[in-house]
Amino acid sequence: MTLQQLRDFTAIVAHGGVRAAARELGVSQAGLTKSVARLEEATQAELFLRTSRGITLTAVGETLLQHALAILRECDRAESSLIQLRGDLAGKVELGVSPVASLHLLPAVTAEFLRRYPLGQLSVVQGMSHSLVPMIRSGHLDVAVSSLPDAFDTTGLNTIPLFPTEPVVVGRKSHPLANSRSVNDLLDCHWMESGMTDRFGAPGSSVGAMFSEAGFGKPRIAVVCDSLSDTILLVTKSDLLSVLPAAIFTQNFLQSGLVVLPIERPLKTFPTAVIHRATPPLSPLAVSLVGMLVSYAKIRTKVGSLPANKS
Repeated sequence: MTLQQLRDFTAIVAHGGVRAAARELGVSQAGLTKSVARLEEATQAELFLRTSRGITLTAVGETLLQHALAILRECDRAESSLIQLRGDLAGKVELGVSPVASLHLLPAVTAEFLRRYPLGQLSVVQGMSHSLVPMIRSGHLDVAVSSLPDAFDTTGLNTIPLFPTEPVVVGRKSHPLANSRSVNDLLDCHWMESGMTDRFGAPGSSVGAMFSEAGFGKPRIAVVCDSLSDTILLVTKSDLLSVLPAAIFTQNFLQSGLVVLPIERPLKTFPTAVIHRATPPLSPLAVSLVGMLVSYAKIRTKVGSLPANKS
């Protein structure tokens, strides 16, 4: 089994067949077919089911694909790191950011990164911790900035706390319960969660915790959404309530139409941190990016646009 065979195999999967993959790669169909045949000999298993309608992966092929993609990612990352260590500071860094990090850190950090490394490339994915952390563990992302849930398993990860994420209850400005101060007033409301309700670290878990600490049952979760902009839009246009980071209210274009309910019982804060794998080591560009994220987070807390960590 060779790296070239794995690259040929993943290319065939990505393009849906040998002919399309050969055309895209600029190689012969016969060469690709021979490469896959040798890979099947090495694995002692059939990787594709070939039909008149095309090809599909066998169970063995599905398993090999996941390993092949991970191996090729690590090889590409290792090659990029070695090139950077030789002084050629080009390459790509895969960054995942939470909505708060996207608003408060990403613009300045992106500008600084491109100023320092004009040949570098920053690939950015926005998401919640339930999607970003698995992408860090799998190697799809180099670095992430995200809130960390309770009982977070840091095995195999390095985390650098930046600032606390303070959740608040929000609704539209004309919501009939906009001035409510007690959780008791919100028992019959429909809620919208940002994130997946059955996965760790979803911000919506703050809703459940708020109800539980007040001695009530589970809230009525009517809508689950993984997009901050869509959450804001739906809450603004309906009687749904949601829990969102207080830091978004420093952005005028986001807070329009929303109001923070003055609930007397504060919601539990979560630390927002830089997260990356402990091994293998980060590339020089990724290490530099982590330093920028930490530095700009300190600057933003000093000027008051982000809450400071409490010592």
